[in-house]
Amino acid sequence: MNNDFINKKIKNLIPKYRNAKFKHNGRSLEEGIDCLGFIILFYREFGVDIPNDDGRPIEEDWYKKEPDRYIRAIKNMNLKEVKVKDLQPLDMVYFAVSRNIITHTGIMINKRQFIHMSPKSGFLISKLERHWLRRFRGAMRIIE
Repeated sequence: MNNDFINKKIKNLIPKYRNAKFKHNGRSLEEGIDCLGFIILFYREFGVDIPNDDGRPIEEDWYKKEPDRYIRAIKNMNLKEVKVKDLQPLDMVYFAVSRNIITHTGIMINKRQFIHMSPKSGFLISKLERHWLRRFRGAMRIIE
């Protein structure tokens, strides 16, 4: 895919998600989505299927019992890891929001901003600086 196509498609898709509500384990825009649900739906728009789970139910407090579950699932996708200085649109970024446990993902829309779902605010466009840069734990190239 060329960069112009990707940038235009991202710009056209953002309004579709702008009023999305957060719902734990949510996988539809009508009922609500969580950060994984958002990733699944957004990448599907580009013809990429992201696994919905790891074969087991995802409880709300999964990270307390199994803190490495999310990163293990990400790494099992066997994708190219990307350094923060090499980020580009459509790279998946992941973060440790609390207790240094990776529990959150988003999608880069340019070299400085990413889109993601927040439990409190729903859909957000955030800058990858200060707050998020401190929590940044890595990125994967989903689409070459």
